[in-house]
Amino acid sequence: MNGKKANWSFLITILCYMGVIISIALFFPFVADSIFLSNLVCEIVVVAPIFVFMLASKEKPASFLGFHKMKISSVFMTALFTFLSVPVLTLFNLISQIWVENEVAAMLGSQQTRFAVLYLSVGIIAPVFEEIACRGAFYHSYRKSGSAFKAMLLSALIFALVHMNFNQAAYAFVMGIWAVLLMEATGSLWSAIIYHGLINGSQVILMQFALLADTDAARQAAAITTDTLMVMIGGYVILAAVTLPLAWAALVWIGANEGRSEALRRIWSGRKEKKDKMVTVPLVLGLILCFSVMTGIFVWAVNEILTLLLMHVMQGYTSISMLLPT
Repeated sequence: MNGKKANWSFLITILCYMGVIISIALFFPFVADSIFLSNLVCEIVVVAPIFVFMLASKEKPASFLGFHKMKISSVFMTALFTFLSVPVLTLFNLISQIWVENEVAAMLGSQQTRFAVLYLSVGIIAPVFEEIACRGAFYHSYRKSGSAFKAMLLSALIFALVHMNFNQAAYAFVMGIWAVLLMEATGSLWSAIIYHGLINGSQVILMQFALLADTDAARQAAAITTDTLMVMIGGYVILAAVTLPLAWAALVWIGANEGRSEALRRIWSGRKEKKDKMVTVPLVLGLILCFSVMTGIFVWAVNEILTLLLMHVMQGYTSISMLLPT
């Protein structure tokens, strides 16, 4: 599976995702009301086309995706790296809230879901499925077609946009870069899954504690004032300046511990091993569709189409009624 096939897989994934969103909204409202069911359906949609393309390409899933062993010491250091990288992610999250609301706080606060179910959905299922797609399939496919650096940026961009909102996309892009660096440092997709799982799981736990202390905490987090936001951004700029070098040191240690320091350095070389196109028409179309959802154009277009269809149906019904005998 190369970059071109990955791009077709991405486009099909986005089309299926949009179809599922419309179907759920129209015919399965009980799924839309459940964060667990809606998230599970969406995550399945994300990985299903990828597995079809992998099987068609005769790839061995475990080997191609990067499910290799890693040292237990690297697992613990990955946890430390995750802790040190959080301030940078939080900083981008806060910056995005200058223009958009905190989507995660709004989502978690609006759900009446048991903690265990929410943690399973957000802290385990989402990281496993999304890492299989973005770091496992997309990154390795793009890596075959060009430089590791460009593959890293492209897979991070896809990871950001599949969240379908600007708030999560802002820090998901950075998170996607960190995850690739971790995977190259360890040689294993498990490190990216652990990293992603710890990030998502910690959000669920923190929100749970906040809601126990104040049931209105989610709404307050999603609607902080501009002045408070600017103060928080300033604080996290300072904190990130301290933790970022430490996070990088932890990453370098992991690479040395796994004997993959050279693999980690090779990402920045920009050297191409192949010269296949990484950006093709299906990828561009998929990105445009993502932006249409994020900007609200997609929802507007669907509403307009449904309104026109309903008007035609009603006009047809009226015409038939006039022809019937009274």
